[in-house]
Amino acid sequence: MPGFPTRPAVVLLAALLCLAACAPTATVSVGPTATTRPAPTATPSVAPAPTPTNVPAGWKVLDTPHLSLAYPSVWTTQTTADNAGNVRYFLSPPAPQPTRVTVLVQPQGDVSPYCLSATSGAQHTTFAGLPMTFLLMDNNNTLRSWLFANRQRTLYSLQADDVQADATTQAEDEAILATFRPDNATPWSC
Repeated sequence: MPGFPTRPAVVLLAALLCLAACAPTATVSVGPTATTRPAPTATPSVAPAPTPTNVPAGWKVLDTPHLSLAYPSVWTTQTTADNAGNVRYFLSPPAPQPTRVTVLVQPQGDVSPYCLSATSGAQHTTFAGLPMTFLLMDNNNTLRSWLFANRQRTLYSLQADDVQADATTQAEDEAILATFRPDNATPWSC
């Protein structure tokens, strides 16, 4: 007869109703020794700047989050940082000579010195394979300084305190600074 369910459909419906009405016969309990671990979280890490490709034999490499730089193995390095996040790397030849090479990193710094015009005494050049602004700085113009600013507004100041030194000393300082590699080499657009 039309409109009445078939016998297999009635049996299936009865089985489903029976299962729905049945109470569970087993329980699972978690003992006091079981622990729940939080899901692992990814910690962002900052990769160091690219390693210089022009490292002379026997030199060490200074790898930092903002830059890499090679220097003679007999030289020493020292790092200072301020509350604004600026970091200064001092590189010194063997004692008793003073620090001759310094790199100042200013994340989110004032990039205007990088954009100085030639009328202000700045020379635009290529150094370490990057577009840089060259200036003589300090009260007596005794500090040679190359400035690079990247797209992230990080200003790098590569300095050599050797204006009054001989050509061999200046060449050694330039060889160190020429290995400079920033974390982001895309230059700031002035």
